Amino acid sequence: LLSCRTTPSLQQTRSVTKWSLKKGKRKTVKAVVSRFYRLGWGAWIRPMVGHSKRHWSKTAKRKIRGEKHVFCNATQSTLLDKMVTKYWRKRRFYVDDMYESYHQREEYPSSAVKPH
Repeated sequence: LLSCRTTPSLQQTRSVTKWSLKKGKRKTVKAVVSRFYRLGWGAWIRPMVGHSKRHWSKTAKRKIRGEKHVFCNATQSTLLDKMVTKYWRKRRFYVDDMYESYHQREEYPSSAVKPH
């Protein structure tokens, strides 16, 4: 039999604060900034799900696969753009950026830097 006593669980929310109390501006959802990375052409990428969990039970191949990153689709990228402010939507320039090769898309003529 299931017991009738259930503990109230708090539902986590990652919603946008529409108006801050001090200045009346939108606020960035900090979970987006910590979990995702925005590329120069507007796409968002994230590491594979569960890449840092239960390493003792994973094979070496699975650990290597977990180090790779995954692109978010267009709907998710639009949603993430709405969850951050303009400051985070601008391109970030870092020294020795490991994502430097992903900031341009050479396969599309409209966004290519090198002439085809």
